[in-house]
Amino acid sequence: MMEIGPTARLPSYGFQAEMPGLIEALGRPDFPQRLFRAARKFTDCHQMTSFSFSSACSPRLLFAENIGDESISRHIAKRYIADYWRYDPVNSVAADAAGDESCRTMLIGADDIAHQSYREHCYAAVKLDNRMTIIRTAGDNVIRVNFYRRRGNNAFNSGLEAIAAAGDTLIALLMRHDAWAATALGGNDFEYLERLRYACPSLPKRELEVCALIMRGFSSEAIALKLGIALNTVLTFRRRAYAHLRISSQNELLRLVLS
Repeated sequence: MMEIGPTARLPSYGFQAEMPGLIEALGRPDFPQRLFRAARKFTDCHQMTSFSFSSACSPRLLFAENIGDESISRHIAKRYIADYWRYDPVNSVAADAAGDESCRTMLIGADDIAHQSYREHCYAAVKLDNRMTIIRTAGDNVIRVNFYRRRGNNAFNSGLEAIAAAGDTLIALLMRHDAWAATALGGNDFEYLERLRYACPSLPKRELEVCALIMRGFSSEAIALKLGIALNTVLTFRRRAYAHLRISSQNELLRLVLS
C-alpha cells in the first residue's frame, strides 16, 4: 500500500472540463454513471465505489458502478458492507487522518489485503488487482472513493494524479448529490431509505425509493405522484425490487428490513 503525496500539490489537468456536466447531473439518477465515465477517462478504472463511514454504524454505500454487468460492483459492495470493510488496510490510514479534512490518496494492490476471504471475494473472483482510494473526513463521517483496475492491466496511468488533485471536489460533489437525492423523499421516508440502503445496498436508487414509500404504506398511485413518474414505472420498479430481494409482498419487505 502506498500513499500519494498531498493532493493539493497535484495538477488537475483536464478533469476540470468534466465538472460542468457532473454539477448538472447532481441529484439525478444518472450522476453516478456520469462520474464513473469521467473517472474512466483519467484512470481507465473498471469499477468505482464510494462509501460513507461513521463511528455510529456500518459503512453506507453511496454508489457502485462498473463496466458490463451492473450488478457486479453492487454485489461486491454488499459483501464489503456486511463484513469485509473491517479488514480494509485503508482503515489505519483513515484512523490516522481523523479530524483532518484534507484528502489523502492511497494506492493498494490485492496483495495488500491480508484477509483471505476478502481478497478472494472482492478481488480475485472478479479479476481486480489495483485500487486507488481517496479519503476525506467530512464532519462526523469519512468518505472514501475507490477506483479499481483489473488483473493483467498495467497500474493506473498518470491520469490518476488528475483525479487525486480533484479529490476534494469529487467528495464535495458526492456529498451534495447524496443530500439532494435524499430531498426527493421526506424525513420519515428518508429514514426508511437509509434502512433499505443498509439492508439491501445492491438495489438501484429508484427501487430503493419505491420500496421506502411502500414501507410507509403509500399506494402505487401515490408513489407515482410523489416521485413524479408514471404508475406503470412504479409497478416496474416494485417488481424489479421484489425480484432482487426475493420477496413477493409488502409484509415480506417490512420483515426483511425491520427485523
